[in-house]
Amino acid sequence: MLNNFLRKAALLCIGLSLAVQAHAQAQSQPAASAPEASAFFDPTGLAPRPAMQELAPPVMRPPAVDTLATLRLRGVLRVGVVPVVPMVMRNAKGEFSGYSVDIARRLADDMGVAVEFVPTTWADIIPDLIDQRFDLIASGLWVTTPRALVVNFTQPTATESVHIVASKRHANKLNSVLDVNQPSVTVAVGAGTPEVALAKRLFPRAKLLQVEGEPFGPVLKGQAQVALLATLTPAAIARAVPELYLPFQLPVGSTMAALAVRKGDPDFLSFLNTWIAIQRQAGWLDERLLHWSLAPEPTP
Repeated sequence: MLNNFLRKAALLCIGLSLAVQAHAQAQSQPAASAPEASAFFDPTGLAPRPAMQELAPPVMRPPAVDTLATLRLRGVLRVGVVPVVPMVMRNAKGEFSGYSVDIARRLADDMGVAVEFVPTTWADIIPDLIDQRFDLIASGLWVTTPRALVVNFTQPTATESVHIVASKRHANKLNSVLDVNQPSVTVAVGAGTPEVALAKRLFPRAKLLQVEGEPFGPVLKGQAQVALLATLTPAAIARAVPELYLPFQLPVGSTMAALAVRKGDPDFLSFLNTWIAIQRQAGWLDERLLHWSLAPEPTP
């Protein structure tokens, strides 16, 4: 008994001694310094954020028009068009024909409604669409960023090549594209079209004339020597306008054309994109595009 008591007392003394030594060592060590502020750790926490202040109140859309339901109830698809070869043309009887006209007729037929073509001008075609004078634009309208801010474009229905057309009287000595890039040459392009950026890149030394409507108009008036023209049928333009010619057979760029609809009706836009995808997969779009590229004349 005495031996056990002495053994336990000795172990207790050893434990107390180790504890006293550990405490003394801890007291002798310097206190750990707080981590410095860095991009990953900020001991003071995030600074309070100022209250958000809207520069303008959120714009609330009015109730949207269900275009698909409206068309089926009305029974007529109204299409805005502007004459441009070979997208929209009139035959001898005054009837519309062309690539975009074929698209509009086929679309209306697949929807089970009639089609009505509403003539307008390039300057008025988008305002007329917004004012609901027609339901969509099918006239080979080029896709541009400024236009996409105010209307919704479908996926492209065609890609048109950009060609140089020149005046036989004022620009009959163009041997290469480099001859256009001269300070003495004025290049006409459609205002707000992709051809503006293309002309600035290709012809930085030439004068740039941006015009509304067909860019070859200033060429015919002697205001420019050449114009950049996006078209499926450049040769047909040259044949139709004897004062013009194509100095180069190869295009210098390309641009997209598509249908356009009012903003605010994603269902109608989705339907049109689906319909275009179906027609492209079936080969009908390519067949019509080839037909009007090779024979850009109004059908009788």
